[in-house]
Amino acid sequence: MAKKRTKTRDNEDEGRITEEEVEQWFEEEEDEEELPEDSNEPIEAKYAASQIRVVRSTIDFTLHTLKQSLNDPNYINISPEYQRRTRWDRKRRSQLIESFLMNIPVPPIFLFENQYNQYEAMDGRQRLETIRDFLDNNFALTGMEFFKELNGRRYNDLNATIQRGLLRRSITAIVLLAETTRPENSEHDVRMILFRRLNTGGARLNPQEMRNALYPGKFNRMLADTARSDLFTRIWRIPQQTPDENEKIPKELNRNAMYRNMADCELVLRFFAIRETIQNNLKGSIRSLLDKCMDRHSTDSQKHVDRLSEQFMTCLRILDETFDGDPFVLPQTGRLSRPLFDALMVALSLSPDRDPAAEKDGVQERLSDALSEPRKYNILIGRGNTVEAIKDRVELADEILG
Repeated sequence: MAKKRTKTRDNEDEGRITEEEVEQWFEEEEDEEELPEDSNEPIEAKYAASQIRVVRSTIDFTLHTLKQSLNDPNYINISPEYQRRTRWDRKRRSQLIESFLMNIPVPPIFLFENQYNQYEAMDGRQRLETIRDFLDNNFALTGMEFFKELNGRRYNDLNATIQRGLLRRSITAIVLLAETTRPENSEHDVRMILFRRLNTGGARLNPQEMRNALYPGKFNRMLADTARSDLFTRIWRIPQQTPDENEKIPKELNRNAMYRNMADCELVLRFFAIRETIQNNLKGSIRSLLDKCMDRHSTDSQKHVDRLSEQFMTCLRILDETFDGDPFVLPQTGRLSRPLFDALMVALSLSPDRDPAAEKDGVQERLSDALSEPRKYNILIGRGNTVEAIKDRVELADEILG
């Protein structure tokens, strides 16, 4: 018989995923890339095939023009669904408005032209959101240093002279139109490459924050909603959802490394990306497979997204019951394990008719035995983040689940 799994709830702080672990997760996506099959291709041919030609132009937008443009997603799309979890606070937003009032130069924004005269923001999204929200009268100024008299005032509270002066201020937009000779199924997403290179703000976006920005839609929203479910947050030791957290993020939640960096959303995404990679024998680095999964599902219907969410939650509920409320925890350390999560969740989803909870003692014993055997431990936990390593991991998890 398997030993009873001991709860670790009294030591939740010790068992939570740390900032360093999250950073390592994101680094592994890039460091563990697999060499493409055509890696022996002559460098000249590879260079010619992979050329990206970027055409650049410059537009100076007055804030008066932006007032109309930013409320028309068919002209400038700043992705209303996009919300980076570490957003500018009201003081920083107010200081941007004060910079415009003082006629202090503001760094340019970068736009990507999808179609003629239709743009999406690639860098400068916080500045654009601030401009839109202030001109729409959605927040009051605070922390002003030069115009202290304006603290507490919204746009509509400003006198007509100041309003006209503000609307005459401008911000430069560098517009990029990218063309590539690579086919659509290329390893390289041009927008993603440009977004990474142009992501020059104070705090660089991590890979999941970039996906969140570039692939808004029902699937993206489902990832965030699923990651805030009571079951997921309990298992991953993230503060649970509160009714008003979209308006004001609780301090404890914002201190959680997984939530703050959207690593919780990426965990949910990994389930779908890895499962589809195995089902369809997809190739590439983990990072590119995650990117492509977001792209592939970006136009999913609500009905399809709901079905995907239920598949994820069903697997999570079964494993939670199978492992007595502590799935994905390494018994020796009490630490949560992302490789174990990947392996058990995907293995179960690929054989949905079985019920490991019905024989949980046997499943727990097989997992304990595997973790105590160096070769199997290395497959489950120790090996890298490549597609082949993950496939081996899922195969072993399949044996463990019985």
